[in-house]
Amino acid sequence: MKRYSFIKNRKYAFAFSIALFIFFGIMLVINGIALDINFKGGTRIMIETIDEVDPNKAENLVENAIGKDITASVMKTYSSNDEAENRTVNMLRIDIAGNEPLTSEEENKVKEIISQNFNVVLNSPHNENVSITPTIGKESLRRGILAVVISSVLILLYVTWRFSTIGGFSAATCGILALLHDVGVMFGVYIALKIPLNDIFVATVLTVIGYSINDTVIIYDRIRENTKLMSKSDLGSIADVSIHQSLSRSINTLVTTLIAVVILLVFSATNNISSLTNFSFSLLIGVIAGAYSSIFIAAPIWVYWNEKRQKAALQKE
Repeated sequence: MKRYSFIKNRKYAFAFSIALFIFFGIMLVINGIALDINFKGGTRIMIETIDEVDPNKAENLVENAIGKDITASVMKTYSSNDEAENRTVNMLRIDIAGNEPLTSEEENKVKEIISQNFNVVLNSPHNENVSITPTIGKESLRRGILAVVISSVLILLYVTWRFSTIGGFSAATCGILALLHDVGVMFGVYIALKIPLNDIFVATVLTVIGYSINDTVIIYDRIRENTKLMSKSDLGSIADVSIHQSLSRSINTLVTTLIAVVILLVFSATNNISSLTNFSFSLLIGVIAGAYSSIFIAAPIWVYWNEKRQKAALQKE
């Protein structure tokens, strides 16, 4: 049976990615970018609850009371002390993003509305109020972006040095383009689903960058070895063979990673652990995008780059 050619059919993968990013661009125009209070500024109020709380109802009540957009969620944590065993504590989390934190009067009004409609513990030691000014939020966002940029530059330098025999800079640049593809997909999913960007998103991006470049490096390694073994073959054939040789490993890595991530997602969603749910969900998207880009984007773009460079060199002669 004839093997699928990733290089000859690269136009389909490129077209799919372009169409996907066009869709994300439309969603960006429609929905805009939602930022969590960690990046935008605002107030987060955590209140211990005794009975089940409907976060959608809590959102509507608080929005009508203070006239601001809020995001409410229910999460669980654990508490222990010298007198009792570990127990589960249900918490209602209310995020009010805005250019200015809530005033003390507004905070009291939020707590009053919640206490009137739900069975909560206003004097619980687990309750907390966190206010973040826009300046601090913007600084956090800037540092998050800087962390991604620094990691990308270091990856660029490392791959350029390691794969100098197959055009290190072109290989590194194509690898970075694949990483940008992964980050763009994650960002696009957040935009399409109106999920606020937060520090968890940045942590996931850094995790996915490491995962994705690892897969890409494996394929580049095979290309470097096959370049010596298949010296009479063209770049497309060498890349195709290299991708197929790495395919089973990439699939096995993807499947085993997905098993762990899906279990984490189900566990966190079942137990209302919002931070883990956000992390595992974005990691799920990033891992799938990373496996796709390593196979269908990085190596095919590298071949395209070097084919163009070879043609340009021949025309000069």
